[in-house]
Amino acid sequence: MSIQLQSSSLEHLTVLRGKNLSGLVQSLTGSVPALFHYQKFENRGFIANLGSEEFLINLADFHRDQLESDQYAFQRGDVVISISGQWRELMSEVCIYDFRQACPGEFLMVLVAGVSVWMLIPEATETLVMGCDPTYGHYLFKTLEHQKNTSPFLNHGVQK
Repeated sequence: MSIQLQSSSLEHLTVLRGKNLSGLVQSLTGSVPALFHYQKFENRGFIANLGSEEFLINLADFHRDQLESDQYAFQRGDVVISISGQWRELMSEVCIYDFRQACPGEFLMVLVAGVSVWMLIPEATETLVMGCDPTYGHYLFKTLEHQKNTSPFLNHGVQK
């Protein structure tokens, strides 16, 4: 199976910070993902639990007027890169993290080609989604594309 890369953005990507966010998340989605895990929804929606007072969400149903006092929402403009196919093999060449230990549903924050990214670890046959600061997005996408196209391990049948 080959590797396909796609770059995009997420219109509703938002960081929620503050007190008692579990109640807000529960009202939005019906449940709260475990710490450093995410829950997926339709239309590229998701909610990731980053700590007791922080969530990363991409939900069209969220509106700032749902926030209570001491709860804050910060819109994000991350570049989002989707990798389908042999994403674990590509990541093994550009990231020190051992993805053999990664489980579906986990939310990771790692360095990929020197860029800090967040990742939504998918089921085995699904697409990996990662995001980064937009100032690094073009560099990261081009670096991944270059690695995909020039790696002897990914393209010439050489076994690792």
